[in-house]
Amino acid sequence: HAVSREKTEQYDRKFLQIHDSFIVAQTEEGFVIIDQHALHECIIYEDLCRRIRKNKLQSQKLLIPESFEVTVSGAEALKANAGLMDKLGIELVPFGPRTMAVQAFPSLLSSVQPVDFIQDLIDLLESKDAGPDADRLLDEVLNMAACKAAIKAGQKLTDNEIEQLLADRQSAESASRCPHGRPTTIKFSISDLEKQFKRT
Repeated sequence: HAVSREKTEQYDRKFLQIHDSFIVAQTEEGFVIIDQHALHECIIYEDLCRRIRKNKLQSQKLLIPESFEVTVSGAEALKANAGLMDKLGIELVPFGPRTMAVQAFPSLLSSVQPVDFIQDLIDLLESKDAGPDADRLLDEVLNMAACKAAIKAGQKLTDNEIEQLLADRQSAESASRCPHGRPTTIKFSISDLEKQFKRT
């Protein structure tokens, strides 16, 4: 905990959330404007990639399995990608004719609705040609997972949540761009401001 406090000190504890979507934070050189969704998505994506490289994602059993309808092609897509499902820590069981249930789901994605995620995952798997590049497919799935789990634009954050986001930004290797390639942060220096106000 002391580490994250130390890392946020360079922001001088001066920050502001604008329209519940952007964070403006003071830095030593000037200030930054952060897209809260894009930054959080980037942090989650990196964390997922790091963990999945070492092992499969840790999952937790759902107290009540969540059932959903599945088409024949959807069931086949899930079966063909059983290794990927195992890596993600997702456990599905048959639940009747054309119905399956989510029994376990990745702990890191606790903010995501399991059935919503599985249905989008099936759509993604069905849209791929047979025998796709496994690494690229996994990357696309992790992109989707990070996007769904990230703080949304329009979501009001507490000061503690903002501080945590700013601290995590320091430890993320590629926090300057989200997985979709969009910038997460725009920097302004004091001299940029001075030019704008014609002080130079």
